[in-house]
Amino acid sequence: MLASERRGRISTVSASIALALIALVALSARAQATELLYWDNYGADPDNAAFANIDGSGGGVLNTGGEAIDSPEGQAYDTVTNRLFLTTGSGVDRHILAINLDGSGASRFTAPGAPVEEPEGVAVDPASRTIYWENTKGGGSLAWAKLDGSAGGLLSTNGITVSNACCRIAVDPVGGRLYFDNGGAIGYVNLNNTGGGELNLTGASIEPGGEGIVVDPAGGRLYYLGAKGPVEGIGFANLNNTGGGDVSLGGAPMKASWGLALDPALSRLYWGNEGNNEERPNAFGFVSRAGAGGGISIATAPLANPQDPVIIKSPTGTGAPTIARNAKVRSELSCSNGTWGADYPGSFVYQAPRTFVYQWLRNGAPIGGATATTFTAKSPGTYTCTVTATNQAGTGAQTSAAISVKAAKIKLTTKKKAKAEAGDLVKFKVKAVNQGDLKPKNAKLCVTLPKNAKDDLKAPKCKKAALQGQAKKTFTIKVKVKGGADIGTDKLTFKVKGAAGKAAKAKIVVE
Repeated sequence: MLASERRGRISTVSASIALALIALVALSARAQATELLYWDNYGADPDNAAFANIDGSGGGVLNTGGEAIDSPEGQAYDTVTNRLFLTTGSGVDRHILAINLDGSGASRFTAPGAPVEEPEGVAVDPASRTIYWENTKGGGSLAWAKLDGSAGGLLSTNGITVSNACCRIAVDPVGGRLYFDNGGAIGYVNLNNTGGGELNLTGASIEPGGEGIVVDPAGGRLYYLGAKGPVEGIGFANLNNTGGGDVSLGGAPMKASWGLALDPALSRLYWGNEGNNEERPNAFGFVSRAGAGGGISIATAPLANPQDPVIIKSPTGTGAPTIARNAKVRSELSCSNGTWGADYPGSFVYQAPRTFVYQWLRNGAPIGGATATTFTAKSPGTYTCTVTATNQAGTGAQTSAAISVKAAKIKLTTKKKAKAEAGDLVKFKVKAVNQGDLKPKNAKLCVTLPKNAKDDLKAPKCKKAALQGQAKKTFTIKVKVKGGADIGTDKLTFKVKGAAGKAAKAKIVVE
């Protein structure tokens, strides 16, 4: 049965305007960062898809280019390509439409081997790059395709008889299932193509009607919209098949609701009040799983029988980026993306980042032009990197822990004493260790002789000593004992010019 054939059943669970306004204020205060609410308008002329801020302000209509929207049913979003998918059309021309949220239009989605036969519900798993939909033709079937359009097919229904499949679906990537309304029951098929079954709804008084399904793998529940007789509401089923129950609406407005979304982070369910027609107050309802409910009024965005809420939230950081050093060149630093809140594809709430921007800072101040994932420090100091993640809803930023980059500091060691005769060439093995992180510029290893030793010894020219941070190197320094050298002890000092550090002292005993 098509969703359009079920729309005669309209009942209302109302809430006072005062309660709705109080709840809306609470919603705005609790919203994390930026959140956008998308929906389709089933009763517009022509039908369309629209959006607003989660508090109902702002927004507008989505551009579909030359592609028309007619009798839209179900929406889902792909974070990676920034496309909103919905089913639209009628009869043999019913299809899946992909709307580009950058405003550049829309296109029809198809894939080889994937039948599109009077589709209604649609779901997307951005991580596996897969889209799913429900074909209502001939009792129903469940189809899948890769989002790049490269492959597709039908999911096996072994173990379950699909009957009157309608009208919304939900994917559970964690549990490996696709859920759907199966003629008043909650059916599922396994994503690995091994068949399916039905959930136990014992304890729930709300009968599934196909109007909306979401799944919360972490909470172990599936929620659904439905009605039994004149009572409209939300029921739930435990994913471990131990039964279910009803959700208290807490006074939230519900009027011929279609489309369900769940934000697990806020523990809140949302739905579209399709029966509101063009009434803006309480166009959408929401309720926390603890039972506190309210409504969302749409201020200016197009509104006509709203349904199928999809929520996109700006990125939320869950783990700061980290800085790694190049093992060989310690001044070369690289910044990770950090970790960010993932999408909730089974509940039509999305927040994964689409792009990342990097900014390196030295001693807390941004470094001009340092906006790549890697950076080579030129000066000592304390370095951090800030990663800003962006998606359709907005941005979020996280800053790494600081890492210290130390100036070059070269420590020299060598043997303390050497014996020689006049005319000998004395070799010293001088070990140089850069205890800092930076490579010194124009550093040279030189031998310094006291004035009274210059008649006895001849020092070699300085050698380049530009060691990378924490690097070690042994230099061979040859000191010439002159032919007429006096018998006695001459002191010499090995030191690096152009870098801080510790010199090494030695002496030559002329015999």
